[in-house]
Amino acid sequence: MTIEQSAHELETPVATPLWEQRAAERRAVRNQKVAEWQPAPMPVLRPDQTNVRAVPRYSGLLTTEQIMITDSSVSQLLRQLATGTWTAESVVRAFISRTTIAHHLTNPLTDVFFDRAVEQAQRLDVILRETGKPVGPLHGLPVSLKDVMHTRGGESTLGFIARIGCKSETEDRLVTKLQEAGAVFYCKTNVPQTLMSGECVNYIYGRTSTPFNTLLSAGGSSGGEGSLVSLGGSPLGIGSDIAGSIRTPANFNGIYGLCPSPDRLPGHSAENSDGSNTIRVAVGPLSRSVDGLEVYTRTLLSLSPWDWDFGAVAIPWREDEYALGRGQKRPLCFGFMAHDSVVLPNPPIMRGMQELRSALVRAGHQVIDIEPFDGKELAEAAFHVFFASGGEEVTKALAILDEPLIKEVTLPEPATKISVLEYHAWAVKVNQLRQKYLDIWLATIAQTKTGFPVDAIILPSGGTVAPPHGTMEYFTYEMISNVLEWTCATVPVTTVDPVLDAKPTTFEPMSEHDQRNYDKYTPDYYKDGPVCLQVMGRRHEEEKVLGLLRTIDGALGRGEHYMA
Repeated sequence: MTIEQSAHELETPVATPLWEQRAAERRAVRNQKVAEWQPAPMPVLRPDQTNVRAVPRYSGLLTTEQIMITDSSVSQLLRQLATGTWTAESVVRAFISRTTIAHHLTNPLTDVFFDRAVEQAQRLDVILRETGKPVGPLHGLPVSLKDVMHTRGGESTLGFIARIGCKSETEDRLVTKLQEAGAVFYCKTNVPQTLMSGECVNYIYGRTSTPFNTLLSAGGSSGGEGSLVSLGGSPLGIGSDIAGSIRTPANFNGIYGLCPSPDRLPGHSAENSDGSNTIRVAVGPLSRSVDGLEVYTRTLLSLSPWDWDFGAVAIPWREDEYALGRGQKRPLCFGFMAHDSVVLPNPPIMRGMQELRSALVRAGHQVIDIEPFDGKELAEAAFHVFFASGGEEVTKALAILDEPLIKEVTLPEPATKISVLEYHAWAVKVNQLRQKYLDIWLATIAQTKTGFPVDAIILPSGGTVAPPHGTMEYFTYEMISNVLEWTCATVPVTTVDPVLDAKPTTFEPMSEHDQRNYDKYTPDYYKDGPVCLQVMGRRHEEEKVLGLLRTIDGALGRGEHYMA
């Protein structure tokens, strides 16, 4: 070989890997679809502008009516739609316009089907004009879907490039029933590759940020939903949660999220389910208001899901439980759990806990301290259940196109694979933990003045507020309710203030996780990050938890239609 030949070979470009080509092609298709619906050229941001949450409202790209529509609560929207004051077409077009702005700011979208949504809205408008009646309880309401939800003929990639082009032959019955009730689906939203991450990033669609500070994570795995809802691009988003995947994005994006107990609200159809029966996925709503969570839950239960979903238990909406949560039946007592015995939350979270505690006391409610749960034992049980396969299914999916693993994804080592007998033993351990913590809950009756155990446990939504991209690593706070199968919701309280939330100068770590969490915290870098807390009830206490959210909002001085 001559020197000239060697030089020529060195200059020959290396072929782009197939996985990278397919990802780029799919991303380009999405970008083109979004661009076609942008109301005008997108605003140019200053290089130092990291808080973009108010941009859609003040960008000049939305009309006054579109701002009014997209800043309305879900029940306000439904009232205007049912009377024909706002047409379904004008409402969905308003949210589409705001969604394209949101996408420009934080990258929350995967698949979009705006044209189909407008056509559906037009049909709804015709029916309302001709009959004088709305199609159903969700007539004309735009609803966004997490990428994992199956729509007939649509894609659900789970962040895997190999799943691009794999069209769903069956639709989740939840999706079908909500559409029959009048919901208008118009987009799907981003998730992390494999779903096994608190950071919303994959090679197909890229990384999603929180609009409060685009240097910070939107959370996972429903990160796209959290970011889009936070920016007002969606009045109601549907996410899924098996280790905080609704509540982490709600937390990092400063909105409300509800993770129901498994079996209470329907999720994936049988053919689309994951087969897990020890720690199970739950599907629930994200919204800028308690109102949105409540409308979703009330409506879905009014559709008698136990008649059409294999897993739904026959428990209709219970108004007495809701009234109990609102404090209309008897006095309430809230238990506050400061930490999980493993990681002490960041200073702004501790401040948020104190602010909410003080607000509840001022409102006349009893507040007591709850001994911290043992986060180590809860996480250990969850780890063995989640990683029982040794990551075999993930490895196979990545191998199809030699797709690399995103560095933020936790892939189990093959050594974590366990036998069926070992899995059964851990399943028994999970049941023992459920009984243990139920007994702990019931024992709080000795501390309350109400004559009942605590009505809810208030705890941090995580060890950290929305962290810098690629640094999320600790999930136990979010995982507690999943292991126990307890109903849990997220409520926004405040935001990070570098002055109020200074880093402590002295620190005694409870664990290595705790030390790393402390080391990473820098108040100036976390500036404006949302601070949310979890409101945890017991199993199948969805109505009560929603009522408790109303009580908490009232204590914080918020009205019925407060929008975060």
